[in-house]
Amino acid sequence: MKQSEVLIKVRNYHTDSHMHVNHARYLEFFEEGSWDFLEKNSQVRKMFESLINKGIFHVVVAINCSYRSSAVIGNILRLETQLVRLSTKSYTWSKKIYINNTDKLVVDAEITCVFINSASGDVVPISKKMSEVLSEQIE
Repeated sequence: MKQSEVLIKVRNYHTDSHMHVNHARYLEFFEEGSWDFLEKNSQVRKMFESLINKGIFHVVVAINCSYRSSAVIGNILRLETQLVRLSTKSYTWSKKIYINNTDKLVVDAEITCVFINSASGDVVPISKKMSEVLSEQIE
């Protein structure tokens, strides 16, 4: 699987006083995309779970987000999530949200994550095996 897609219906509680999705809500939608990607990709999910059991967690270290158009109550959004870059210490997600069944881009983002040792807080290099598995997901 190179890309995950999940649909999200915009509800009243997603919007602000301007009646469009509040910018902060998109971060929650992006997280939904990451979980969907992991649920649909058992090999990557199992490796992440193994690291968590060892006290190694993946955390966000950078978000670059561009808002392109508004989404409003009742819109069905299509969130596309894929891995786009990998280094020895980080990996980067691409997240794009469209109005479903259209090419109308609402927001796009790149989110960079690292693995940290929960006891020390130190960044943990990505293992050769994890690098191989994640590389298979990059188009």
